[in-house]
Amino acid sequence: MSGQRVIDLSHPISEATTPWPGSPKMELIHLDRAELSTASERHSNCTRVGINIHFGTHMDAPFHFVSSGKTIDQVPLEWTYGMATMVRLQNKGPGTQITRGDLLPWTDSLKRTRKAILQNGWAARWTKSDFFDNYPVITPDAAAFLVECGVHLVGMEMPSVDNAPHDTHMVLLGGECLIVESLRGLEQIEADEFLFSATPLCFTNLDGSPVRAVAIVG
Repeated sequence: MSGQRVIDLSHPISEATTPWPGSPKMELIHLDRAELSTASERHSNCTRVGINIHFGTHMDAPFHFVSSGKTIDQVPLEWTYGMATMVRLQNKGPGTQITRGDLLPWTDSLKRTRKAILQNGWAARWTKSDFFDNYPVITPDAAAFLVECGVHLVGMEMPSVDNAPHDTHMVLLGGECLIVESLRGLEQIEADEFLFSATPLCFTNLDGSPVRAVAIVG
């Protein structure tokens, strides 16, 4: 990897991280502490984490909204790694919609990489009170366009692709397109296409997973 740079695209998470409104905060329980070690007994740092799967930077599996869809352990790992298309949408601020027309300029690239990463600067609101409010949404028609292009992963800085009744979720996940929400650091990527990875944990029969998303550039 000489000359290459790895860019962290995941938000740090802690007990102070604000969860999706109405969801519980992250819970940490220290099961053991290395500082308790004595000359006769060795201890280690060991921690139990209680967390909503859809917390921080995370991936939605089709099963999240589609009862017959793939669970996170069934998702092909090649869908989570590979070249991705950077879709720059700097004009998409609060209360806006991302439409089919907004995505059309990237058609050829989307068909080639089959991964769409949407950048609009929303990650700058991560620690602000309005991060979960009035964020730009992807229209169901734009989601259908991504599925028509063969896209199997769409990532974004926003905390969700839509609002209730979640029609866009249904189009994407029903089309076996993974969703990665709450990315950061996309402004550091200059290339139009780049190597992307967001590997989920292998939770059996579950609907998603936190991810450590990265870009490899250079």
